[in-house]
Amino acid sequence: MVREPLVEVSVVIAAPTEAVWHALVDPDSRAMWWSYLDLDARVNGRLSERWSGADGEARLTTGRVEALDPCRLLRFTWADDDWAVSTTVTIELTRARPGTQLRVRETGWSRLPDGPSLAAAHRDGWGAHVEDLRRFAEATGGPR
Repeated sequence: MVREPLVEVSVVIAAPTEAVWHALVDPDSRAMWWSYLDLDARVNGRLSERWSGADGEARLTTGRVEALDPCRLLRFTWADDDWAVSTTVTIELTRARPGTQLRVRETGWSRLPDGPSLAAAHRDGWGAHVEDLRRFAEATGGPR
């Protein structure tokens, strides 16, 4: 039996859940740590990420918000411009010491032809985004 590749990244952020959520969904705040992601943070809202591939070619990732529970959950579809199907990204926030545990999970890789290698690349990418969010939230919304 072949296991579904899983992307999961988790970090504890030394900032209140509300501050982490705001950094994630507020366009002005998010632009400070993920400037090339546009996200309409409401159910059925669209997202787009313009980025450059390893070859320097312009790429576009798109998706749609499927679920949103403020300060707790954001779930959306995610598909690069050359994918036939989308993956699903779930971001969960829970209270933890000293602030907030953030967990990102991306699933659906078995439906893509190169799922395992794409999952590995996305694991690295989400790790970088989560670290950028952590640094930003701790600098702007951490304990005072």
